[in-house]
Amino acid sequence: MIFRIFLCLCAALVIIEIAVHRHVIFSWEGWPGFYALWGFVSLFAIVILGKYLGRLIKRDEDYYDD
Repeated sequence: MIFRIFLCLCAALVIIEIAVHRHVIFSWEGWPGFYALWGFVSLFAIVILGKYLGRLIKRDEDYYDD
């Protein structure tokens, strides 16, 4: 239920974004849904990088018992 509400809200915001004029610096910032896509890709990258970083700095279970 909550997922559907958030999905409808996101879709509504992307549709509203078409009607709002923004002063953009780069041409791709004017694409409809650009910031939604940018946010999704950024969050995905953070999760994947965090997963690999966790593996990189992971310690053994008995690290403090030595």
